[in-house]
Amino acid sequence: MMIKVWTVVAGLAVAGALLAGTTACAEMGDRILYGKSTERPKSNLEYQRESALHFRSRWANVEEIRFKREGGKPGLGAAWSVNAIATLDGEEIEVIIGPDTLGFPLGDSPPMMPTLPPSVPRIAMTVFYSDGTSEVFE
Repeated sequence: MMIKVWTVVAGLAVAGALLAGTTACAEMGDRILYGKSTERPKSNLEYQRESALHFRSRWANVEEIRFKREGGKPGLGAAWSVNAIATLDGEEIEVIIGPDTLGFPLGDSPPMMPTLPPSVPRIAMTVFYSDGTSEVFE
């Protein structure tokens, strides 16, 4: 009878340790992602804006980005990302982008234009956010 009690106690201890470990990992991940715990987390629109600008840093010929939905973290340890439609040289391409990723095309790879030298004016980029607002970047 005593062995069964210790088996149950040991099982509860292991379950408690696993729960504490996974909770601590999530808390630590939030601290790494958002910085100090006193900082407010970024909003979905802030992430979308950063994602659009980051995508533009690689694809200088992007004319428009339309976010199809709010973004998020798809899994444990995954970076924030969102589905969007990017228009490059008049061609619409579905992509998955994020502030820390260069973009993953969902089909053919977009036509890449090299980063423009500072003397050449950038193409205006219009960003349509998931909440229906928009912004133009010159």
